[in-house]
Amino acid sequence: MNTENNRLLAEFMGYKHNPETEEYFETFIKDGVSEYRVDLLQFHSDWNWLMEVVEKIESIGGTQIFINGISCEIMFRGKVISKHFNTKIEAVYNACVEFIKWYNQQK
Repeated sequence: MNTENNRLLAEFMGYKHNPETEEYFETFIKDGVSEYRVDLLQFHSDWNWLMEVVEKIESIGGTQIFINGISCEIMFRGKVISKHFNTKIEAVYNACVEFIKWYNQQK
């Protein structure tokens, strides 16, 4: 698991840092209710978490995501990010991470 990449996905999804807990461990608050420690975020291992990211990326106008076997391709306005890994979830996770890093740089 990559804590930095999970942090990136949490921020993209709108999770907010909880400054009251950062002295002991970093946490994120989702929807003002649920609180998650950064080291326990599950984007890398839980399809339910990861598919929320995929759906948010798809909601960006002009974005297409193709998942096939152990490959994932994200296309957005001429930019193509393609990832192939040992498992489908690794491919999707890593493609999402790379897309969000690129997308954030475009802002």
